[in-house]
Amino acid sequence: MPQPHLSAAYRDAYSRINALVIVGEGLADSHFRLLAGLLPEDRDDLLRLAAMEGRHARDFSGCGRQLGIRPDLPLARRLFSPLHRLFREAVSSGDRVSALVIQCLIVESFAVAAYRCYQPVADPFAAPIIQSVLTDEAEHLEYGGRWLAAWFPEVAAPIAACCERAVPIVMGMLQSVRDDLTAIGIDPTDLVGEFVGCFQAAIETVGFPPSQARALVARLAGRAVEVGV
Repeated sequence: MPQPHLSAAYRDAYSRINALVIVGEGLADSHFRLLAGLLPEDRDDLLRLAAMEGRHARDFSGCGRQLGIRPDLPLARRLFSPLHRLFREAVSSGDRVSALVIQCLIVESFAVAAYRCYQPVADPFAAPIIQSVLTDEAEHLEYGGRWLAAWFPEVAAPIAACCERAVPIVMGMLQSVRDDLTAIGIDPTDLVGEFVGCFQAAIETVGFPPSQARALVARLAGRAVEVGV
């Protein structure tokens, strides 16, 4: 049932944030299914991860219904379109490294960061869902890190090149909903900081020395500052 204490501003902002989460999880479902085609030796594991993402999308749709809010799905699809296009290009060219970097390092790091920042201000219905999803997303991060680490250092340059293209897209998406994040209680600067920490840890796990990981993340974070995130 709708909660009458929610302000109009909160409900308006939540309609866009909830949509981003739903669309992001739905695309993750699709991405892992496409990865299953690129990595047939891991097909069963990747289809299992895809099913988890599909369940997340359904659960977060339920969060919006619980609050009586209709998600702005067309906006979310437009915001995700450049990143999804970049992923599809990688799949079409057989670029397993870029596809894994986009979904398993960048998107999953951002998802973990966003859910960690949302958890303290989540409504009672959403809170346990977020905790469960965080556990799943950590597994998705671990899968990508493990696969890429097995090929390091040969994949170091392609990883860095992909990050240079994809991370600014994610930061641009965040900039687009900066005011909405604030309206539902999330500090956008805190979210950027959480993402930076999670993403740096992920690429260190892959094999980048801490100094190189810090330099790469600092350069990308610097671009975010330039656009006002």
